[in-house]
Amino acid sequence: MTKTEVARAEIRRPAQKRSRARFEAILDGAERLLDRLPPAAISIPAIATEVGISPPSIYHFFPEPQLVFSALAERYLKRFEEGVLTEVPEGIESWQDLQTLQYRAGQKWFNDHPAARQVLLEGPAWSSDIRLQDLDSNFVTAGRSIELMTQMFVMPEIPDLHDRLVEVIVINDAIWSLSIHRHGHITDKMEEQARRARIAYSRTFLPEYLPLRAKGGPA
Repeated sequence: MTKTEVARAEIRRPAQKRSRARFEAILDGAERLLDRLPPAAISIPAIATEVGISPPSIYHFFPEPQLVFSALAERYLKRFEEGVLTEVPEGIESWQDLQTLQYRAGQKWFNDHPAARQVLLEGPAWSSDIRLQDLDSNFVTAGRSIELMTQMFVMPEIPDLHDRLVEVIVINDAIWSLSIHRHGHITDKMEEQARRARIAYSRTFLPEYLPLRAKGGPA
């Protein structure tokens, strides 16, 4: 059992429909609070007041306040994986263009979801458990990037490509987190800095030019 599994096991996940609805209502309430408060200012009693239920009802599912943020991280990461550039885009001529489009879609998603920014890219809510969840999600996102690249370009054999793309995400997230710390969101200027860092590092393992795959050709 991994550290992530141990931490997640502490969340008492409901089986019954009524309990699941209450579980989700608690997360919805915490999300509303995050839209106007930093994580450090959010407590179980505050969530209970927001949702209109008793604190013991929340402790039943989340014995520790941090586990609420952990469950929210799980929710946001799933939405991010499902919602950001899941289809092959049109008009892309290079892997540099594809990478830029992917990350700018991610920038927009985070800027449109302030609570997700706080949980996934800002300090107080970023526990070791959330960090592990984020790294797991980076692995999924990197895999999706490989799928898109393989569908669009004739790809050579690149050793440890998956690991290298995870590293690109980690580099990017560090700059985005700095932007959020300084400005409260991911600015276009800081996204440009992140883009330069991403492409510079990617050039250490990707060729400058990848041939476009003919439409309908074998992947």
